[in-house]
Amino acid sequence: MCTARPEDHAEFARFFVELGHDDPIPDPARWCTEMMPHTFFLEENGAKVAYAFVEPYGERGYIRHVVVAQSQRGRGVGRSVMDRIAANLRERGASEWELNVRSDNASAIHLYESVGMRAEYSTMVMRFEWSRKQALPKRTHLACASDVEARHDPAVERAFQLPDGMVARLRSFEGHVLAQLVDPREEPIAFARFDPAFPGAFPFRVQSVELVRPLLDVLESHAPPKSNWLQLVIENDAPTAEMLIAKGAQLRFEILHLRGSLPR
Repeated sequence: MCTARPEDHAEFARFFVELGHDDPIPDPARWCTEMMPHTFFLEENGAKVAYAFVEPYGERGYIRHVVVAQSQRGRGVGRSVMDRIAANLRERGASEWELNVRSDNASAIHLYESVGMRAEYSTMVMRFEWSRKQALPKRTHLACASDVEARHDPAVERAFQLPDGMVARLRSFEGHVLAQLVDPREEPIAFARFDPAFPGAFPFRVQSVELVRPLLDVLESHAPPKSNWLQLVIENDAPTAEMLIAKGAQLRFEILHLRGSLPR
């Protein structure tokens, strides 16, 4: 696999479209700063036949995207990409890998299971209109909004089981907002990364459904003036997902989180 270069943005865009969602294609500036350093292409006879975007976090490797060109599917290219990702992560000292995949993508799930990954939980991707926020449950106990400074990173990652170093990486993204709610002991009880340009929040983690509304209040204060909605990614949290859907959130699709030990 070859590491991506700035001039590969057009190739990246071609593969990004094949992910099958309507998210906007990251522009060249965002691609270069946020994604390119961790993007790889598989080439055959001078042509790029597959693409991967993989974030290393110490002992854990997080595979964000794996796409095989439509004309190359069914001939083992996907397995070749996974084998090379595994080798690259082992060289970086990782022992585990994980990813998200749409629950209706049977062929991809079969590929990931063939390299030892197993489903751990479901994630709901939904769109929520800001105007529906007033119908959400109110927080009955004290929760204070706070900026997420570097000194807070270990506590946030520990509270929400995020990979070591993820919060620092999220902070490096230009224009993104990190927000948290803390209890009277200043322990994190809710956390979100918000991209106003999208607009969307991922991760979006709360310890109880009553924290959704105050966390959204913080995010809305950073939303563009004409923004009517945001996209939320609710991971392994059925009570929050069910509450939001009951209050009018539009479920876009469901994804599965798979994880496993790196194969030798």
